[in-house]
This record gives sequence, structure tokens and C-alpha cells, in this order.
Amino acid sequence: MTKKQIDYVTCVIGAVALMTGKSCSLIYKQLQNAGIIKDYLAASYDVLHTFSLEYVAEDVIEMMKNKGYALC
Repeated sequence: MTKKQIDYVTCVIGAVALMTGKSCSLIYKQLQNAGIIKDYLAASYDVLHTFSLEYVAEDVIEMMKNKGYALC
């Protein structure tokens, strides 16, 4: 990952943590285990970074629910 991608993923993790009331480290571990960091956030960075963090965080939360992770 590039520095820009790492910075972006960090911001998304923080946004998801704020929206769910969970710690950033827990969110990171769950997103990593689900493959969302590599397969979605980093892979789609060029498109995703043009959307608001709120939109992407909500999308990530929905993806996690669909994968069986309870973030809320």
C-alpha cells in the first residue's frame, strides 16, 4: 500500500470506530480478518477516496454485517 492508501484506511477505521463506539484496534482487526482493508479499501482507493468518509464508513459497516461481524 502507498502512504496515501494507508492514511485513507486509517481515516476510515477511525470513522467506523466513531460510528460504532468500538476501539480503532478492534475495528482494524475485524476489517483485516474480513479482508476488507486489502480487498476493498486499498484496492478501490482511487474511487473510494472521492466519497465522504461517512459514506464509506457506512458502506464498510454494512459489508461487515453481511459477513457476520457485529460492529454495532
